[in-house]
Amino acid sequence: MKTIFSISVVLLCLMICTYAYSAQVIYVGVWAFDPALSQFGVDVKGNKWVETKDPGSINGVSYGNPGDNNAGNDGGEPYLVIKFPDKVKAGESSADGKKWSLWARVYEPQALIDATNFNSFFFRTSADATNWTPAARADVTLRINDPSAALFPDDINGVDLLFTNQGKTMPWWWQKHTANAQSTIDPVLAVGDNYVEIGTRESDAVNYSRINVLCFRNDDKLPSDDEAPQFLTPVQPGGKLTMTWGSIKANR
Repeated sequence: MKTIFSISVVLLCLMICTYAYSAQVIYVGVWAFDPALSQFGVDVKGNKWVETKDPGSINGVSYGNPGDNNAGNDGGEPYLVIKFPDKVKAGESSADGKKWSLWARVYEPQALIDATNFNSFFFRTSADATNWTPAARADVTLRINDPSAALFPDDINGVDLLFTNQGKTMPWWWQKHTANAQSTIDPVLAVGDNYVEIGTRESDAVNYSRINVLCFRNDDKLPSDDEAPQFLTPVQPGGKLTMTWGSIKANR
């Protein structure tokens, strides 16, 4: 009887520990946007999404909007829509009480000149690419914007603004959606499939912002260039997707 009781206690402790440390991390490569759901390569209200091959990009490519810097008044267009490569697990959704963070890996050449221009994106999330949170496109409640009052690299604080593996050599960084109090809501993710929409907010003909990878996580930990590859599904020649070990585990 004593042995059975001891085993029960151990199992209960394991269950509590598993529940307490349960969390999920999902990286999203912007290159995986859905052309049918996105406005890529077409001029919309003075801006156009383009693919660039900036040094320091994960997977070699990043995306931005050279344009007229009027996107803050243009309804968040043009935009890209990307389906998450991994499903949100049962018990890990916003409805389950989990708080998700959004981190964007961005390249901001204007950050070498000033700290408040050409540096922001809008975001929305959806379980079906139809019903979005926030409901209105270009809603500022979920965005990344002016990271601080300092120029790169002094703007990187190691808390909600992180260096990439490029360090101080290039103005790449990971930025959390709450950096400098720019967002008033957290990403809303549902169990199962999810989508993210990225809309341009500020732009420039030359020093426009680029975005490369997103990281959604509810484990209160930080993203990194070293962690990202195990979760991403890079596109190989011929358009074939290579499943990473991280993606396989996330879908089990």
